[in-house]
Amino acid sequence: MLAAADSPALEALPGDELLRQASADDRALVTENAKDFDRIVRSRAATGEHHGGVVFTSPRRFHRGSSGCPENLVLALTTFLVTPPVAEQDWVHWLQ
Repeated sequence: MLAAADSPALEALPGDELLRQASADDRALVTENAKDFDRIVRSRAATGEHHGGVVFTSPRRFHRGSSGCPENLVLALTTFLVTPPVAEQDWVHWLQ
């Protein structure tokens, strides 16, 4: 799996382009940036442009400075993947 942090080319993309690239690669996007990506997802829905799914995380719930991170985030993502969304596209999920 390729993450934006692993690729300078992806890291440099604006949010709407990053979501477009993830969708083109048949991938969902995982982000803490709910404010911007919620807006992007709504904008795409309004124009009929689809996406491969978005998982929102919270820096409060998965604080990088905590002793349980990143294990708690990996566990939450793994649990989520046991029963992923039924829809193949355009889904949004808040990770718990």
